[in-house]
Amino acid sequence: MNDLAQKYKIPDEIMAFVNKGVLVLLAEDEARKTVEFHVPSKRWTNPAGHITTYSVVWIHPDFNTEFCHYYVQKPGDMPNFHVQIDTDGSDDEVEDMDTVDDLAAWLDREIGEAL
Repeated sequence: MNDLAQKYKIPDEIMAFVNKGVLVLLAEDEARKTVEFHVPSKRWTNPAGHITTYSVVWIHPDFNTEFCHYYVQKPGDMPNFHVQIDTDGSDDEVEDMDTVDDLAAWLDREIGEAL
């Protein structure tokens, strides 16, 4: 997994979650410099049978402008990652994550509650 950290410039504080199995590699798109990690402990099914999953989409920071998924005014003006919430094909995003510290704090808080 350390080659992922180098290849996509993933900081140690996020790789710690990968190494612990909190984040599990779901997909790697080398052409778009992007990896997606599943958050297995956050997967749940409500009483109606709707499944909700969480994933962290990480773009190599040096290529965020080129391959970003979202931006406000110009490509690359948002963080190079986002947490995606998928409920039966309907996507949403966890908001207010502007820094790696925000992402690490969210993972600490959310995973602690989910375990």
